Amino acid sequence: MSSVNSYCVTDSRSSLLTAAAEEFARHGLQGTRVHSIVKRAGINERMIYHHFGNKDGLYAAVLKAQMEDLAEAWRPIIARGVEMEPYAGMRSVLAGFAGLLLARPQLTALLLHEALAGWPTEPLPTADMLPAPLRDLYARGQSTGAFRADCPFEIAYGTALCALITLPMFVPRFAEVLGPDANVVTESLRDQMVGQLLDGMTGPLPEPRR
Repeated sequence: MSSVNSYCVTDSRSSLLTAAAEEFARHGLQGTRVHSIVKRAGINERMIYHHFGNKDGLYAAVLKAQMEDLAEAWRPIIARGVEMEPYAGMRSVLAGFAGLLLARPQLTALLLHEALAGWPTEPLPTADMLPAPLRDLYARGQSTGAFRADCPFEIAYGTALCALITLPMFVPRFAEVLGPDANVVTESLRDQMVGQLLDGMTGPLPEPRR
């Protein structure tokens, strides 16, 4: 294959991923038409089958690319956070994650569609797949009293990520309650919500006196 042909094939794959991400984010897997993807991409329909096999394969490739991009961008944020004191480091890591999601509205929409469909494509994480440096930071915070000792890392991690992933979806819903500037997630609002995740409404209640 000539270098020109190779470039065209690679470029067609990239164009299809970009167009498909937009269509899948709008309509989900079942609601998206192949014709809409190729029209948006300006690519012949047969290139979908050449690169991805079928629409399901294209959808899986879109999710994989988006998730890998997020993970790659979050990695240096985690690396910086674990060098800090546990509370400040965790706050920095979670705020960074929220910022990355806000910059990727397509991914948030894709994850919502995937969740509503029962996660048929994105592999469900296991405990050993969670970020080890973040687990160590959390354990260090538990040992110093920065984080509550009775909450396992898996629960804290899952709760935080679920809340932050849904943040761009539901903040506009509560704009009237949160204030006039809450139709978008500002840096200040993001930091307040990360603080709520870290601090909670209350720590463990004291044992009743006998």
